[in-house]
Amino acid sequence: MSRQSSTPFVAVILILLASLSTASLAAGQAAPQSPSPRNAQDEPATSGQAAPPPSNAKSQSFLRSFSQDEWRIWSSPFRQSTYGSHTVKKYGIPFLLISVAAIATDHQTADILPNTEDQTKWSRRVSQLGAAYTLAGITGGSYLLGRMKGSDHLRETGWLGLQALAHTQIVVFAIKQATNRERPPSHDNHGSFWKGGDSFPSGHSAASFAVATVFAYEFKDHIAVPITAYTLASAVAASRLSAQRHWVSDIFVGGSMGFLLGRYVYKTHHDPNLPGSPVSHLIPEFGVSRRGFVCVWGL
Repeated sequence: MSRQSSTPFVAVILILLASLSTASLAAGQAAPQSPSPRNAQDEPATSGQAAPPPSNAKSQSFLRSFSQDEWRIWSSPFRQSTYGSHTVKKYGIPFLLISVAAIATDHQTADILPNTEDQTKWSRRVSQLGAAYTLAGITGGSYLLGRMKGSDHLRETGWLGLQALAHTQIVVFAIKQATNRERPPSHDNHGSFWKGGDSFPSGHSAASFAVATVFAYEFKDHIAVPITAYTLASAVAASRLSAQRHWVSDIFVGGSMGFLLGRYVYKTHHDPNLPGSPVSHLIPEFGVSRRGFVCVWGL
């Protein structure tokens, strides 16, 4: 790595540590569950019970809950529980080491693909599946379809997907503004940080994995759903590399953050009376052994 990017590189490692703190939200105890859309909107008032709150009260309740989630996400680096031995070994060390290795080898991995014009064109088309407006349409459509069909499960899936997408957009935007990393490709582009770019981390990867994680957790009993969700999210992430819009490290950090944020939203707000599980069938479990890194996919 060139001297030009050495100083920003050290600073980015500190930012990686801060972004890693979202792992504590996923690994720790879930916060008290907020009312699901079913509880907040559908249960009719019966005799002797108070009438449902007005719509403005529901909006205020949601904004309060959303703000509390944002506070937990951003304040987690300053909590002692974030750095517990279990969290650090399972999430922290693998995430940090893989991120550092990916940043150090970004230029080598970027040159592996042929990087032809057709490759770039088709990859950018595929990556549109992970655009915020596409994912908002999928999750919002699921919520509306659930309301139309009277399916509380489908409605919750769409609702939590929208929340995971919103949190991801906020976190990614903030880190992009803090790092300002150059995007590939350019003639004199070194992938340096603090150069006015917006490459780190990949927003498409983060958003895709956040939504995919919610769907995978909600429909863990239907194995085709987790497989399809994570396959599409992986395809979007890979397309951002082959489209020459991101470095490998951008994609890895973005996808990891999206997974953790989606998992946090699900664990915090899932209605236990609905189908689903706090642990999905297809969730990668990272660890460190004497022989090196371990990645196990629970089936």
